[in-house]
Amino acid sequence: MNKTRFLAIAITLIISSCFNLLQAQYDCSSGRFLQEVFTNPTITSNVTYGSSSPVSGGTQSLELDVFEPQGDTMQRRPLIVFAHGGSFMFGNKTSADIVTLCNKYTRLGYVTATINYRLGFEGFLPNANTATETVYRATADMRAAIRYFRKDASTNNTFKIDTNNIYAAGVSAGAFIALHLAYLDQVSEIPAAVNPNDFGGIEGNSGNPGYSSKVKAIVNLCGAIGDTSWIQPGDVPCLSMHGTMDNVVPYGSAVINVLGIPLFEVDGSSSVATRQNNIGLQNQFVTWNNAPHTPFVSSTLYMDSVFQYMTPFLADQLGCDLPVSIETTSQNQTIEVFPNPANSTVFIKSSTAIRLVELFNLQGGLMLSSSSNKLDISEFPAGIYFVRITTKNQSVVSKRLVVTK
Repeated sequence: MNKTRFLAIAITLIISSCFNLLQAQYDCSSGRFLQEVFTNPTITSNVTYGSSSPVSGGTQSLELDVFEPQGDTMQRRPLIVFAHGGSFMFGNKTSADIVTLCNKYTRLGYVTATINYRLGFEGFLPNANTATETVYRATADMRAAIRYFRKDASTNNTFKIDTNNIYAAGVSAGAFIALHLAYLDQVSEIPAAVNPNDFGGIEGNSGNPGYSSKVKAIVNLCGAIGDTSWIQPGDVPCLSMHGTMDNVVPYGSAVINVLGIPLFEVDGSSSVATRQNNIGLQNQFVTWNNAPHTPFVSSTLYMDSVFQYMTPFLADQLGCDLPVSIETTSQNQTIEVFPNPANSTVFIKSSTAIRLVELFNLQGGLMLSSSSNKLDISEFPAGIYFVRITTKNQSVVSKRLVVTK
């Protein structure tokens, strides 16, 4: 290699590294990524991102819809790719809950996408082996979708994606996909029921080879993983949300049933969070006490709860300067802020005497300060706020509060 060519390559690598560093943190002072700064999205429907063989044989075209902030001038935008639920048997990319999430996060300034993936189980009824293959097959499709956007960014650059900030999220079966995408990432982890040679190896054969399918973080909404031992130190961060009364996907570790047929034991969000905590992996776990499977599908209050935690979690991944840190939520909290969401009065219940209560907006501005356990928020506009509670023993706990109108 001559010196001129070597110098050119070195300069290219330096420029690329500097660009990546610049893209590693976003300026959120304008409110972008923290609150809605765009209105209606621009939607590109039925984009073909790959193809592969479904259980019925032949070839299936794989499609996705892309939501972009209308009128956006940013040249590199973070991307969230969503996968719908439906027990791997039904559902599609236009599921109402997924479209709600896409619209919401596009208005915040993300590019979002919702994918179709291969559905169905081989044979008349599912069993442990065919169900494992189904999850593996769908995960391969999500990998192809992630690769599609990286390919586009390096060629046509149609969607202006910052490839250092791609996130995967899913609901129910889609959350299985996001978890397996993130953590079933070694050949040694592939379940015995799956012959990787039949499915294109760890990456699958659904399209766009040669590009990475890695994501920066994932959001798991009521999903599970085949084995938490696949989650290793250094893996990507995760936000999980799950109801304790979920009778479809286990909250903890239990045998999962499809069509009333017991298949195999899976590890739900509680077990996932326990594993992540044990190995020191960044995560946030939101428990919905006494809530059923995917309660946000039919309840705007629970959908607001999804927004309440997902918004700052992703903003934190982008490097936004949040007023308080991400906290872990569990059933063992000794401080409660309720009702949440709220529109007029908020109460704080604490097992320790309260010294100070502070209310911050998403930009870190102090909106209210009080020593009372009762806050009047009736004059505050709708949005997401942070409540910081300092107790008499100097313990500080932060909570997120959704204000509605």
